[in-house]
Amino acid sequence: MKLRIILLFIFFITLKQLVQAQQIHSVSGKVFGESGEPLLAHIHIHELGKGTFADLDGYFSIQNLRSGTYHFHFTHLGYKAQTLTVRLNDGDVSLHIVMPESSLTLQALTVEANPFKNGPIEQSQTIDVIDRDFIERNNTGTFANALEKLPGISTINTGVGISKPVIRGMSFNRIMINDRGIKQEGQQWGADHGLEIDPFDVDRVEIIKGPASLVYGSDGMAGVINIAPGATPDPGTLQGHLISTYRSNNHMIGNTAMMEGNEKDVVFKARFTAQDYQNYRVPASQFTYAGFVLPIHEERLKNTAGRERHFSVSAGIRRDWGKSTLTISRFNQQAGIFTGAVGIPTAYSLRHDGDHGIVDYPKQNNTHLKIISNTTIQHKKNWLEIDLGYQANHRKEESLPHAHGVGPTPDGNLALGLFLDTFTGNVRYNRQLNGNHQTIVGFQAQHMQNRHTGFEFLLPDFTSTQGGAYYFHEYRWKKDLIINAGIRADAATHQIQEHLQPIYERLRPTGEYEQRNPDIDRTFFNLSGSSGLSWKFWEHHNLKLNVGSSFRMPTPIELSTNGIHHGNFRHEVGNAGLHPERNYQADLNYSYSKKNFLLGISPFWGYYDGYIYLSPTGRFSTIPGASTVWEYRQNNAVFTGGEVKTEWVIGSGLSLTLAAEYVYNFNLDTRLPLPLTPPFSVLTGLHYALPVSTKAFSNLYTYAEYRHAADQSRTDRNERFTEGYDLLEAGLGWELRLRNQPLKFQISGQNLTNTFYFNHLSRYRLLNLPEQGRNISLSLKIPIQLK
Repeated sequence: MKLRIILLFIFFITLKQLVQAQQIHSVSGKVFGESGEPLLAHIHIHELGKGTFADLDGYFSIQNLRSGTYHFHFTHLGYKAQTLTVRLNDGDVSLHIVMPESSLTLQALTVEANPFKNGPIEQSQTIDVIDRDFIERNNTGTFANALEKLPGISTINTGVGISKPVIRGMSFNRIMINDRGIKQEGQQWGADHGLEIDPFDVDRVEIIKGPASLVYGSDGMAGVINIAPGATPDPGTLQGHLISTYRSNNHMIGNTAMMEGNEKDVVFKARFTAQDYQNYRVPASQFTYAGFVLPIHEERLKNTAGRERHFSVSAGIRRDWGKSTLTISRFNQQAGIFTGAVGIPTAYSLRHDGDHGIVDYPKQNNTHLKIISNTTIQHKKNWLEIDLGYQANHRKEESLPHAHGVGPTPDGNLALGLFLDTFTGNVRYNRQLNGNHQTIVGFQAQHMQNRHTGFEFLLPDFTSTQGGAYYFHEYRWKKDLIINAGIRADAATHQIQEHLQPIYERLRPTGEYEQRNPDIDRTFFNLSGSSGLSWKFWEHHNLKLNVGSSFRMPTPIELSTNGIHHGNFRHEVGNAGLHPERNYQADLNYSYSKKNFLLGISPFWGYYDGYIYLSPTGRFSTIPGASTVWEYRQNNAVFTGGEVKTEWVIGSGLSLTLAAEYVYNFNLDTRLPLPLTPPFSVLTGLHYALPVSTKAFSNLYTYAEYRHAADQSRTDRNERFTEGYDLLEAGLGWELRLRNQPLKFQISGQNLTNTFYFNHLSRYRLLNLPEQGRNISLSLKIPIQLK
């Protein structure tokens, strides 16, 4: 205890020395449009998490800034966002900012996922940014499903309430989800394990497509989804909102309340969310499984109801030396698992029980607790960023006791309990060498401990410790040509405990055991690196190229699993001899952007040495009720494909969007495609903001979107072909003002034609169950401004 007190004392003395005795400066200036009109732009300093608005003359001023380097973000609706690096050395700085007009909505958003915190021109990777308005407009109950409107992003679904993202045909441990700088750890290897993210508690998302292992670590091989907090409210404000939603397909009722404030740069935010939903509807009254035709009562899948309760609270300070925030959140979801998922579905087990809202057995109860600390400290011209996190993920799969014929009926209803504790620490030091050079040195460490319980076995107890260090350098060769390069070293160890399953004869123990998995002790070390460039070769043309090599170490589940995974309707078997994946990938991005038109083309190519995947064997398991066996295998493979996106503002308020994506992969050893590859898909949308505005009625818009998904005939051995489908979605929204209180309404409809179709990535497709039918969504948002 005395040692901790001494270390804390030394830390705070050092911190005080770092931030004191520095010169104080101010940054002021004016913000104009291209035609010379002053703009009421928002000016935000990334490192300090604070900012201000320009006045009617476009003038702004920010005082009390220490000597150093800052990244200023300028945003204004209807104009292209601008980012400027400002270096304060000997005196005050005056700026003259010109913002080009842009009718493209997302161009008003800045990108902060770039580790150097500079503008979109400097980035060499493909990054999409969406904000709260986009998420609220496309919220269908889960966070992952809101991302499907972006090219290159699809989802793996288990019913309606459980989904997880897929980037360029890859998911699970190849995609890193970062919440406030901390990697989300929640048994993400399971297709039936959704993201423990409250969809209402997301203000800003930045999606990096392609390998991002250099900065983010091993699991960033396919991409990274960064969830960032919203802008800090201005000092002296207290505000919030209430949102209520309803979805007709499963009678989902969702409510969330948020309140945030800023008192002399002491900030806080709190949110509570509740969602309840019933069994969801499908456009079918029966389905066929194993040659049997089984009923779907009232076209609603039995036991797919659920209940969610989430909360988060954060508090922090903003000072001239930086900022520090502490966030505590808890996600809880109780969701039914379709009755046919455990054992073999029968007409008897599918009988209606009289209530579509009951969450009966089998079911899953997931709780995810996160405590995250984010601190940014200024040191001379440089910045030190520290992210610390603790996560406790408790996953309980419950079902009625069943012996599967191998032993006596167990006690209790806990079939499988997985309890994962994770400690994470990230440290980054951003150093400004001069106007053309800047570097980042980073360190990451993570320790995980997993325990299992219940009368079934899938994943053994294990501990995993991993760490990495990297160096990243950016050089502005010319004004419009920026190059970067970096190298990274990683090491990890997995210590997995042996699991012995008792053997019974006539329901009595024989004293013998079946070894499901042995003791496994694996250590990994590897180097990776990447390099990229961004070149604005003409006024409206930008070319980006990123090449590199990254690696991913096998996870404990891939090394040691050996049991029934009911959520996936199969017996899964690991491979203790797997070695790390190594990939070599090139990503190219070309964009052409003008005031009313945007075109982006993003091809990619990658070679994977030892690609790890779960493959159907075609064999039936020897464990009763386990269906077929899927094994983790490792082969060399090629991934290629690309995305195309375009937005064209045809006239005042009328815009046309198109997003297309295609993934082609090939197993170089089996000469077959890899399983669970998303099909070619095109999403076309027409959006119209109506020129109607009164004191009581404004911001009226309507849209229609059409998605075409092609047949997926490129399948692995023992994997079924999936027919293509066409979906229609439409909606409208408006703002109504009652006295001084604004009310924001939205109505939308998904699968309006009630199309019967299969999603190639859906887990329920294995049971010949189609996706949900027609759904009408209603939403009401009430902003609250107390001061």
